[in-house]
Amino acid sequence: MQKPLVIVNPRSGGGLSQRRWAALVGPLTDGLGPVDVRFTEAQGDGRRIAHEEAVAGRGLIVAMGGDGTVSEVADGILAAGSACELGIIPRGTGGDFRRTLDLDDDLGQAARRIRDTPARTIDAGRVSFVADDGSPAERHFVNVVSFGFSSDVARQANASSKRLGGRVAFLSATVRSLVGYDNVDVVFSLDDQPERRMNVLLAAVGNGRFFGGGMKICPEALLDDGFLHLVTVGNLGRVGVMANIHRIYSGNHLTMKEVQSTRLRRMKVAPADREAKIPLEIDGETPGHLPASFELLPGALRVRA
Repeated sequence: MQKPLVIVNPRSGGGLSQRRWAALVGPLTDGLGPVDVRFTEAQGDGRRIAHEEAVAGRGLIVAMGGDGTVSEVADGILAAGSACELGIIPRGTGGDFRRTLDLDDDLGQAARRIRDTPARTIDAGRVSFVADDGSPAERHFVNVVSFGFSSDVARQANASSKRLGGRVAFLSATVRSLVGYDNVDVVFSLDDQPERRMNVLLAAVGNGRFFGGGMKICPEALLDDGFLHLVTVGNLGRVGVMANIHRIYSGNHLTMKEVQSTRLRRMKVAPADREAKIPLEIDGETPGHLPASFELLPGALRVRA
């Protein structure tokens, strides 16, 4: 039987020097046993390595990093269409998918859970969109995809320092984004329903519940309920955002008149103005823009965590 493969993002969690990595090897192998290790060097490496290994028949691939690393590894496994299982050892500043899974921050404990806990089957999503270079693109996601104000916040947060943690970075980016952001007009088509036009501050399609460094944007989302959860925040101005940011963090915003929530399996969304370029945020990354189509993949991934 092949050893588990651990894909490590050395840039997550404040960086990984040789000395820091040496201190992590013991708890990692004590928990998991003998492992193979691959380090990512650039964006997209986690997806590429996971896909290659899953196609080659690797039975368990462990993502060791933040939300972006988990997303890339899950995308690689799902694209391979194999029975490979995903393990997660959180080591990042955002930790949004970790919150949905209620994972332990302790590396040794996380490794032991992967070894001892039976795999659970979860849903995933697939989104087709327009890449930054204008070409058609496709990604699988396990947590949250969003567009509007949230994608602008993600872009600014990713470009800033996260030394004080993900929540501080995203809150600071939220304040900066508010200065020049305007709501967007989009056209939705949900499942088999007729198209409808909406003016939104942001919209989030959740398989998981959290995004933006701990905001509970989709509080009713479950990883295995057979639905994606769409939450739209409508005409909420700058003052309204800051006055209610605590409600979004705690997940108490669904009762606001500007907020709508629904469950779906498929969705298409496009700018009402075809010339508008509305960025898309996928599990914390901003790789492209609308128009986009979303599809639920029920029970598509087996996770050890």
